[in-house]
Amino acid sequence: MTANGMKLQPGTKGVLSRKESKMATGKNKNQSSLALHKVIMVGSGGVGKSALTLQFMYDEFVEDYEPTKADSYRKKVVLDGEEVQIDILDTAGQEDYAAIRDNYFRSGEGFLLVFSITEHESFSATAEFREQILE
Repeated sequence: MTANGMKLQPGTKGVLSRKESKMATGKNKNQSSLALHKVIMVGSGGVGKSALTLQFMYDEFVEDYEPTKADSYRKKVVLDGEEVQIDILDTAGQEDYAAIRDNYFRSGEGFLLVFSITEHESFSATAEFREQILE
C-alpha cells in the first residue's frame, strides 16, 4: 500500500513510493544501476498535482482531494530509448509547507507547474513558483 492508501497489484513493475522503497529489503542490481531523474510537481493547493501524479503512476484518476504534505513515487520509463527511473515528488501546495518545498526545489531536475483552469489565482501563482525554482 502506498502513502496515499493505493494498493499495488502483484507484479507491478518499478512502482514504489519512497517510503516503500526504503522498507524494501535488498536492491535489484539492475534497478540500482539505472539513471535516476527527479521530477517535482509544483502548484497551489487543490489544483490536481496528486491526481496527475497518480494518473501517471497507476493509470487511475483519483477524484477525492486529500491535501498532501509530500509523497514520492518511483517508476521505470524509457527516455530517449534508454530505460531510466524517475522519482516524482508530489509536493504540498499549501503555504504552510513553503520552507519544505523550497528544499525540494534544490534537488529537482525537472518541474511540472500545475494550475487549475477554474482558479486564475493558481495560474498567477505559477510565476512565483517559477521564480522560487530559479533562485
